[in-house]
Amino acid sequence: MGASSKGQVTQRQIEVRRSRLGLCAVALFAFALCAGQTANVRAGRLDEMSVDRWKKLRETERYQLNIAEKYFRAQRNWKVAAAEYEKYLTLYERSDAAPYAQLMWSICQSNLKNKHTAIKEGFQSVIDYWPDSPDAVSAAYYIGLTYKQIGEVRKAKKAYQKVLADYAKHPVTVFAMSELVDVSVLEKDLPTRVVLWKKLTFESKRTSGRDVRNICEKASRDLAVHSFNIGAFGDGVKALETTYLEPVIVANVVANVRGPIATQVADTKTKAKADKLADLAISYVVGITPSDTSTPEKELFAIQHWFHVVDINASAGRTTKVPPLYNQIIQKFGEDDVVLGRLAGWWKTQKQYDKARQTYGRFKNKIEGQNQIAVSYRNERRIEPAVLAYRKLMLDDAENTHKWHAQIAVTYDENRQYKKAIEVYLQLLKEDIEQADKWRWAVAYDYERSGQHKQAIGYYRQCSNFPSNYQRMAGCHIALKQYGEAIVLYNQIVGGAPSSAPWASLQIGYTLERAGKKELAIRQFQLVCKRFPKDGHASQAHAHLQNKYKITATLGGAKSED
Repeated sequence: MGASSKGQVTQRQIEVRRSRLGLCAVALFAFALCAGQTANVRAGRLDEMSVDRWKKLRETERYQLNIAEKYFRAQRNWKVAAAEYEKYLTLYERSDAAPYAQLMWSICQSNLKNKHTAIKEGFQSVIDYWPDSPDAVSAAYYIGLTYKQIGEVRKAKKAYQKVLADYAKHPVTVFAMSELVDVSVLEKDLPTRVVLWKKLTFESKRTSGRDVRNICEKASRDLAVHSFNIGAFGDGVKALETTYLEPVIVANVVANVRGPIATQVADTKTKAKADKLADLAISYVVGITPSDTSTPEKELFAIQHWFHVVDINASAGRTTKVPPLYNQIIQKFGEDDVVLGRLAGWWKTQKQYDKARQTYGRFKNKIEGQNQIAVSYRNERRIEPAVLAYRKLMLDDAENTHKWHAQIAVTYDENRQYKKAIEVYLQLLKEDIEQADKWRWAVAYDYERSGQHKQAIGYYRQCSNFPSNYQRMAGCHIALKQYGEAIVLYNQIVGGAPSSAPWASLQIGYTLERAGKKELAIRQFQLVCKRFPKDGHASQAHAHLQNKYKITATLGGAKSED
């Protein structure tokens, strides 16, 4: 692959390279399918080369390939990465990594929006010249993916189907089937989707990397939900059993069946179907609920099964059954704050907050019960009852008075009553000396949120959590259009907090821009690219220069594209 004047490969250049390599290239890489492919799949990524293949490269080859990889993975600079992969091919055309470099060049072209070039002159070349390499497998998949990205669904579908036919025993089929599932959604083809889910769930091996396993596990859940939706409860359980074992299988069956039940019960036409599904799910849970409660662990496990039955009934809209079920649990296992907490939480979902508070009032842990009562008032946006509840806690739990006092301020904050919140924080600032910096910050932040930026700056200045306080102060100065003061603070961050220097340097550029100092802003963005080439903020500066000013930054600065 050689570069044309536009950075793309011509057919003539491909043919020239092919005549150079001849048949020896195919022979050289014939072993790769066995030696490198398995490790590549274990990595779970189709755009990575196996460690075994890396080891076989000469030091000079690894050096050049690492340069390309840095631009591709760390900096996501597709244009430069493509040039470096092309350079590798020019220098080391007979290398074991040549097909990999061709693959990565193709991915770069795709990322650069040169989709058809990526397919025809990139991925297809990998397949044509190195058919036995692991990269040919990846290339076949990427052809389908690239067609899908440009909306050519029919060609994408055909490419994925070819992957399934050509590499039937290869884990890449898992990725292809996952993409075909997406295609079936676009085509509204549920029967095909179900077939694919079944293959991914019951036939695909899940030992080839995390990505493969995740796809198969998701398929098992999707298949289970589909089965539950059509009333095939047993089939749904079987699908989930491929992913979950005891003791978590029951919880996952319940988690996946509740959605279909709730959806069906909401429609009068399918309510009977929902009731039947709920009954099947309850029978399943009850049938495997352990009777042995001789130890605390076993008892907890049994109680959890009872909770599952409650949750299924709740999903089915059987509200009258929920409280009696909790009463049965209490009668069988005793009144416990966990059980009461769940019951109170359910009352809250029914908007019956008074009954929830009555339940919290039965807590053995009176302090936590009172806390939950206060929270329930906050849930209702009833500020003053919540404040009174917290003031009661300040008396009843004197050891944690500052904690409950702070919750009063949080309650005011939630409702944007910043003036009242500030008054509480100022009290805490006087009374809780050990956490003075925390309360000082809270005062500053509420002043900032309420638009009182001058007061906020005064309190931020007293905080000791540099550089965070300087960051907030600079933001307040910008809000006041005091750009010079903000830049002074950002420069102090650059000089005093190396880890935050790239961020602060970028902010200087933005601030100069706000101040209308275009040339100085451009120079600052260029400086960020030059000083911090490996930092993500340099990428932001580069993108901003390119998008706003049509300037392309380099590691040494920037140049105009005009």
